[in-house]
Amino acid sequence: MIAKAFQKFSFTSAGISSLLLLVVTYYYLTLEIKWSFVESKIFNGVLIYGALMLSNYAIDTVTRQLTIERSSRNAYHLLLYPLIIICYPIESVDLKFILSSTAVWAAWRNMRIFLELTNNTKRIKRLFDAIVLLSLSSLLILDNLIIFFYPLLVLITTNINRELKHFIILFITPLIILPTAYVLLSFLSLDTYLFSSYFFADQSQVIEEYNFNLTYSYVPIFIVFVLYLISVIIKFLRTYSLRRRILDIVGVMFIVLTSLFFSMDQQLSGSEFHYLSLPLVYMISQIFVKKIKSLYVNFIFVLLLASIVTFKFLI
Repeated sequence: MIAKAFQKFSFTSAGISSLLLLVVTYYYLTLEIKWSFVESKIFNGVLIYGALMLSNYAIDTVTRQLTIERSSRNAYHLLLYPLIIICYPIESVDLKFILSSTAVWAAWRNMRIFLELTNNTKRIKRLFDAIVLLSLSSLLILDNLIIFFYPLLVLITTNINRELKHFIILFITPLIILPTAYVLLSFLSLDTYLFSSYFFADQSQVIEEYNFNLTYSYVPIFIVFVLYLISVIIKFLRTYSLRRRILDIVGVMFIVLTSLFFSMDQQLSGSEFHYLSLPLVYMISQIFVKKIKSLYVNFIFVLLLASIVTFKFLI
């Protein structure tokens, strides 16, 4: 039944995915809001749901439209995304990480389209959109400036016609946006909401506030990472294009480096896991790219559902 509903993109698959994201939003609103612009639960709910939908849209574009196996555009990723984010062991909601990660994935969507286009004018527009989105994500968390390394790496290593304009957009755009935004927000006394730093955050709080139940709450995300490792092996065995291999390696590097980066903090809220959403969903969905028996598809999704219900809501 699960496999049949998501065998291809349709109003049914998109509708079920949107409904599941609404459920995730409601679940997030039951948790402590660690950081937000306002106190209103309704406004926070709209922000969270909108961010999740935008991330889902970016994931859908990258996974379904730009996948190497274009003849097999199923919609299993639309179910994977809500299930994976509900697997995250979130103790409290920090909107900085949810909103900034959404901007990062929207930027990555534009970068992937940039690589696929042949019209130079459209390509420059996509690159500019991507860099603006990364700059906006850096307004929330300054450490996102590190992510500018990835589009630079893609520009240098992929086999495309590189122009001076590309590098001007990459370096000059954040240099214009970030200082201008800082001066304006400082004048309005709003800079305290933005330009936070994860790496240089105050770590003086006691470690006792770090209350993850490592025994149980991490079981669903552990299953997700096992599926990810299996899918990485499958993806690299199937991929022959150098450009695709480079992009996949960039995705794996992002997962590894981001996980190491967050592991240095002893006070995770859990919202940080949203930075792993697109590469996790994209890579795991590769398991379903070739024709696969519905029995195996249903088994994987039932396994995820059972672990979520058991280890997040019953134990």
